Amino acid sequence: MLQSIFKRQNLVYIGIIIILVIVLVVVFYIIKNSGKSQSANLSEIDKGLAPIRILQTTKDGKQQEVNFTKIGAEILTSSLISDKPLVEEIQNNTKNIGIDNIDLPPLPEKNINLLSTEELNENSIDNYLTNLYNVFRENSIQPNINQLSEDALSGKTQNIQSLLNKNKSLYLSLFIIEVPPDALQLHKAYIRIAQVQNSFLLILLNASSDPLKLDINNKLTVSLLKRLDLVIKQELQTLRQKYNLIYKKP
Repeated sequence: MLQSIFKRQNLVYIGIIIILVIVLVVVFYIIKNSGKSQSANLSEIDKGLAPIRILQTTKDGKQQEVNFTKIGAEILTSSLISDKPLVEEIQNNTKNIGIDNIDLPPLPEKNINLLSTEELNENSIDNYLTNLYNVFRENSIQPNINQLSEDALSGKTQNIQSLLNKNKSLYLSLFIIEVPPDALQLHKAYIRIAQVQNSFLLILLNASSDPLKLDINNKLTVSLLKRLDLVIKQELQTLRQKYNLIYKKP
C-alpha cells in the first residue's frame, strides 16, 4: 500500500517537473523570438535614417548619385522651390538635366504603433496629439540651415553631431507613441520631417568636401520641409473639424 502511494507521488512529482520544463522552454522560446522581432523592427526603423539621394541613370542602365560639378546646379535649385506636389514635380523638372529620381529613405510604416479598432476610445486622438506635442517639445531641433552650413564648411561639426543624436531620438520616439488610424497620414508626415532633417545633417558632416552638394542639399531640405508643413496643416485641419479639437502644431 505504502509502495503504491509512493509510486503515485513519484508520478505526480515527475509530472510537475515535466510541466515546469515545458513552461520554461515555452518562456525561453517567446523571449528569444521576441528579442529577434524587436531587433528586426529596429533594423527596419533604422533604414529610415538613410540620406536622401539624387540619382541619375548611366548609359549602362545603372543608377548613381549625381555629380553636381557636371550638372547645371542653378537649374536644379530653381526647381526645388516649386510649390507643387512633394518630390514628383522636382523629378519632372530635373529629368532634362539628367536627374531621374530623388530617392527618399524608406518609411517603415508597418512599425508605426497603430491602434486597432478595439483599442480606440473617445480620448485616443487627444492623447495622441498630446504625446506628439511632448515628443517634439523634448526633441525638436529646429535647425538654423544657414548657420549650420557655415559651421560645416569651416569643419565645426560638433553641434551637427549633437543635433543628429537629438533628431534620431525624435525619430525613434515617433515609433513608440500610439497612433489612431485617423492620424496615420499626419504621423507619417512627422516621420518624414525627422528623416529629411537627418539627411540634411548627415550631408552637412561632409560638406567641406563638396560645397556645391551642400547648396543643393539645403534647398532640397527647405523645399521638402515646406511641402510637409502643408500636408501637416491639412491633416490637422481635418482632425480639428472631425473631432472639434483645439490644437497647435508642434
